[in-house]
Amino acid sequence: MSILYNILGKPGRDNALYIKINSGKRFYRLLFDCGESVLASLDQSEIKSIDYIFFSHCHIDHVAGFDYLFRRIYDREKPVVIYGPPGITKIIFNRLNGFTWNLVSDLKGEWIINEFENGEVKTSVIKASDSFSKISSSASAKRDEFILLTQDFGIKMFFLNHSISSAGYLIKEKETYNIDKDLLAQLGITAGEWLQKVKDENSDINEIIYTGGRSYSVLYLKELLLRKKEGDSLAYMTDFVFDGQAEEAVKIIKNCDTIVCESQYLEDEKHLAEQNFHITGSQAGKIAADAEADKLILFHVSDRYRGDDFLAMLDEARVVFPKTYYPPEWKI
Repeated sequence: MSILYNILGKPGRDNALYIKINSGKRFYRLLFDCGESVLASLDQSEIKSIDYIFFSHCHIDHVAGFDYLFRRIYDREKPVVIYGPPGITKIIFNRLNGFTWNLVSDLKGEWIINEFENGEVKTSVIKASDSFSKISSSASAKRDEFILLTQDFGIKMFFLNHSISSAGYLIKEKETYNIDKDLLAQLGITAGEWLQKVKDENSDINEIIYTGGRSYSVLYLKELLLRKKEGDSLAYMTDFVFDGQAEEAVKIIKNCDTIVCESQYLEDEKHLAEQNFHITGSQAGKIAADAEADKLILFHVSDRYRGDDFLAMLDEARVVFPKTYYPPEWKI
């Protein structure tokens, strides 16, 4: 398994995060935010195959590309599933309902919106066959630790302070267990279909396996041959001020492999960062250092900066956290 990611959008412009998770059996496609023109670099087939959409918040630079996305997936057979902070349902509903429709009775599009607030999640369904003119169903439930949990990965949401709530996300693959093939060869045990039972977490551990003229319990073979591999993890953090709420978020993303984090201002303009509820490159570096991350990717830089400013910001972050980089797509 692996998490593959790209930062969409150009330096100093609207940005978004696009993730593909390779489970070994299928790809999951996830989009985080949707600013102006951010989808221009993606093939149409990629856009139409997005499984889940996540919004940090709904300021214009994070939703301005929504119509481009909507036009390509509004009537697809697979439901469009959205996750977001307080108010996301009303905003998405208004955008879906902002067009004139007819001949919609055969449209299959279904949009499922999950809105998180005060420990609860409200799930609403809006259908293309209704001209997106009404919420066809809505239900509330207690929020779980993982807002999304599949057999291959889970996602946690946490809130940051941008004068409004800005949602951050932690994507974490599940740990996997692989057969130690070298040990298998050393023991002279012949591989076969029985290995699938050893790898299957739902198999009967008391079942007896016969191979190589000997008998073994599934439990014994699991303990002998399986080696645990931790899954990849990535955190997405954008549009927030460096305060106690951000420090609490660090606890959630502790030991994360990669942090994709905004870096709006240089350190000598820290007052502007605080005034506008953003952070500096140095503060992004501190977050990564405190979280004991492996790597920090800076993005969502203010459009007030140009070439040398970007290098200065990178240097400031690296003083605090050396393994800091810009997205390779930016070619800085």
